[in-house]
Amino acid sequence: MDVDFLDNIVKFNSLASGRDKLFRLVQYSTKFMWWYLQKHGVSESTVLKLQKLSSSLSTTRKFMRLGKSVDFVHGALRSIHLADHILRWTITLSKLNQSVYLLFDHIVWAGRVGLAVIDKDKWSNLSARFWLVTIMLNIIRDIYEILGILYSEMKQRTAKMSRSQYKNGASEHKHLSRSSLSNSQLLLKCVVENPPVFLDLARNLCDAVLPLEALGYVRASPGIQGLTGTVSSVIGIASSWNPLLRLVPS
Repeated sequence: MDVDFLDNIVKFNSLASGRDKLFRLVQYSTKFMWWYLQKHGVSESTVLKLQKLSSSLSTTRKFMRLGKSVDFVHGALRSIHLADHILRWTITLSKLNQSVYLLFDHIVWAGRVGLAVIDKDKWSNLSARFWLVTIMLNIIRDIYEILGILYSEMKQRTAKMSRSQYKNGASEHKHLSRSSLSNSQLLLKCVVENPPVFLDLARNLCDAVLPLEALGYVRASPGIQGLTGTVSSVIGIASSWNPLLRLVPS
């Protein structure tokens, strides 16, 4: 096995965020698995074991993120200085909302493990609301960046179409124009050349299902929740593993 690959594994696993992403992947893939097995009549004992594993991983992740809300406040203090107004406010407000979301999530964890007597439904609802706002702000940022990319590409395409193409200096060919990309080809070009922002949008759209379902805005089965959570976790791991897939600034 390649030594660099092993080094990357060790480095990834040494990060708290890396372990959280791995746990999250197992948590949601397990959730999808027990739903799938339950639908196909597998024994209740097997389904129950997978349900307990998914729930335990959820509680473990809440514990691992204790104090993480302070990191997001610190990140918000850095992003407030970004020159682009849209990026400045979407990223900063997203981090502040995520900080509050995690703070409420800590309270939910304390209730789960019996350290405090709380109204679990109330605090879970508040946590989900701030989580949803965080995701919505991230989606706004993604769409803003994608529109900027599309505008730039369309501007270049228009410039190429309006530029005369001469053949051997003959003026009779001045009305000939260079072939241009169709809209679908242009969109594909943008996706291929800018994977970080499109992957981030896909991840946020998948994640949005989870708080929307928790708040009762949509009805999603445990299977849909597990599948969307698994997809977003895979994208999160890929972005952490490969810096070229990481959206910046973040």
